[in-house]
Amino acid sequence: MRKIFAVLPALAVLAGCVTIDYTAPLQGKFDNAGLPVKAFEVVGPVSASATETHRASPLSIVRTVEGAKVTYSDLMQEAARLGADDIIDVRIDMNTSGKTSLIDRLTGWERTFTHTGQAIAIRYVSGRDGEKVTPVRAFSR
Repeated sequence: MRKIFAVLPALAVLAGCVTIDYTAPLQGKFDNAGLPVKAFEVVGPVSASATETHRASPLSIVRTVEGAKVTYSDLMQEAARLGADDIIDVRIDMNTSGKTSLIDRLTGWERTFTHTGQAIAIRYVSGRDGEKVTPVRAFSR
């Protein structure tokens, strides 16, 4: 009887072993991806920032959110003011300040989020529409 109890855990461990051949999807799978190639000129950098404040009453009974976040469209509006057609190299960061310890949750708390977005505004060069898309070797090893 003791032998059975000693063998059962070993069998359960061995039965759970499985070998899986996993290949990540971006390892040479997209050799000839057609990327649209358009000529453009750099107009300049654009940025946008916004502040969002979250407040809670004692015991978090009432929560309020004031302010806004930076979105892609905010950066596009800034680029349009410069006369650009599009934006590239977009980065949106968020910084948080405030604390929410147990005592703060009981007495009420406030947290501030500062959103900052940066991008490069570009203008497409005229006369390039309708050109054939050149296959570009992408993601190949």
